[in-house]
Amino acid sequence: MNGILLSFIIPLYNTETFIIRCLQSIIDQGFNSDEYEVIVVDDGSTDGGKGIVQSFAAQHPQVRLICQQNAGVSAARNVAIDAARGRYIQFVDSDDYLVEGMMPPLLNRAMDESLDVLEFNYDCVDIKGQPIPHVRDDNYPSTVVMTGVDYLGNHSMTPYVWRFLIRRDYLVRGGWRFNPSLIVCEDGALIADFMLNAARVAHDETASYCYVNRGDSAMHNPDRDHLRRRIFSQVDAAVSIDKSISAFQAASGKQAPPSVAGVRNVYLYFSMTKALTCGLVDEVLDRIRQAGLYPFPCVGPEANYYGIKWKVIHWVMMRPRLWAFLSKIYRMIKK
Repeated sequence: MNGILLSFIIPLYNTETFIIRCLQSIIDQGFNSDEYEVIVVDDGSTDGGKGIVQSFAAQHPQVRLICQQNAGVSAARNVAIDAARGRYIQFVDSDDYLVEGMMPPLLNRAMDESLDVLEFNYDCVDIKGQPIPHVRDDNYPSTVVMTGVDYLGNHSMTPYVWRFLIRRDYLVRGGWRFNPSLIVCEDGALIADFMLNAARVAHDETASYCYVNRGDSAMHNPDRDHLRRRIFSQVDAAVSIDKSISAFQAASGKQAPPSVAGVRNVYLYFSMTKALTCGLVDEVLDRIRQAGLYPFPCVGPEANYYGIKWKVIHWVMMRPRLWAFLSKIYRMIKK
């Protein structure tokens, strides 16, 4: 079969310790060199990561390096989408890696079944490669092909874009891109767009991706200013998902499955929880109210997954005076 079949997209920012493992895991998948490409977008790294990729690319011509000034992971991924030539796209974070030999059968299935989107499982590990327990979708059937709406009606909406093989021309025709203003939770709105509009979606039980949970990543930065920007990015990500829901419902005349609103509400939940710990309750509530998302309902699979804890916290969150009072108590205890 002629042409590049799969484009791996890797945004790179200050992960020199991990990038070789990431790249080597792609090389070790077993594809012929003319069947795939690896597009690394260096987002203004200040460590030696760019040089490492340059040396690696000199030995592996299927690896391309694109350099840009620091603009964030969303902008880096968008640049790579525009540069990609593969039939399908796979996003990979530079500190993560792929399980050896798992991607070729997934790609073959996606092509054989003419899928717009194929979701697959993942393993979670620490920086030493030791497994970290997490909930997997082992009980979801791997043989069924359905529309994205039906899929989301029977399944939680995954908020991680690296869990999908996505047909490139489907993504490009839809005009969907990552929101470059978001510093976290940037995956949600894009996933909502391409899942709600997909005609052919399937799930595979195979754990083909290793997510590395490391304490020094952008998701775990304890700096107060970074935390503040992260909180408001979560709110803005929820707003983006809500816009995706509205656009889909206006265009199709159908209701979006509750699992999509569930992810939106998870973003709001975590933004309000973080706001409580750092004294930003009023400011965050104002932002959510201005977006027309407060109060928000307790819906989606997440409500059942977290059980009574979720319902109790949600009940308190929907009472702003009580939530603000708890914030003051929390900060007094932490002093």
